[in-house]
Amino acid sequence: MNKQLVLILLLFLATQLLGIYVGVNLILAAQQLPDLQNFNVAPGGDSGSPASSAFFLLYVLAGAVMMILILKFYRGLMLFKLIEAATLFIASNIIFYVIFLTFSVPFEWLWSIILSGALTLLKFFRPEAKNFAAVFAAAGVGAVFGFSLDIMPAVLFVAGLSLYDFLSVFWTGHMVYMAKELSKKNLSFSVAATTTEYSEETGKPEKSTLELGTGDLAIPLMLAVSSFKISSNILDPLFVALGAAIGLLAVLWYVTHRRTFLPALPPICFSALIFLALAKLFITG
Repeated sequence: MNKQLVLILLLFLATQLLGIYVGVNLILAAQQLPDLQNFNVAPGGDSGSPASSAFFLLYVLAGAVMMILILKFYRGLMLFKLIEAATLFIASNIIFYVIFLTFSVPFEWLWSIILSGALTLLKFFRPEAKNFAAVFAAAGVGAVFGFSLDIMPAVLFVAGLSLYDFLSVFWTGHMVYMAKELSKKNLSFSVAATTTEYSEETGKPEKSTLELGTGDLAIPLMLAVSSFKISSNILDPLFVALGAAIGLLAVLWYVTHRRTFLPALPPICFSALIFLALAKLFITG
């Protein structure tokens, strides 16, 4: 199997497992500690409202427009690094906080700030930490969104994002533009696998890179965490993650063989939902 494909798949699975651990424990802890509902990012804290999925979809669209404008008119790097640093610090802070809370570590808020700050500084000064940072960023974002949305708003959000992903690749093409431009900056907005391969055309070794955006890591994770709310059975999110991994494997196989861009969310999320349905029908009820 292609080494790039294997590495991307492993990073995807690492994100899903870390995020599921954090998201599930956040859901359970919030039942005993109401203050943890402060992590709920749904408008008005209403996790079950379909309007929440519409709000987040509009938020994603607005973010995409803003990113395109910045890419077109801003030629520097510092602004992107600051956006990356803010995202990474907030997301990893949530991860460390929940982990320390789970293990009843005293002053969990302080240790989480210290470690998330250290991780943020590491990525800021050492760009080669990109994949490690991207896993933490995606896991934190996916866990919080899964905590914030019940299963139906989460499914609606996934459906809307999958349609947007499809149109932005095959119709407007702006997703391809953003992916190409951001990949040049070595930021933790994607995970990447780079190998050196012999080219028959040039007769020389050439570098080849396969990337997957953090949105493609975080969105199926959001669905997995949200699915835990259905029956509080850990098998539901694990089946969602398994289905998403199989969908991703199909995407990566196609991309590596055709050497083309493909919207990853539709097949990833469709496969994840199929596996959730199978889990509910035959295992968890």
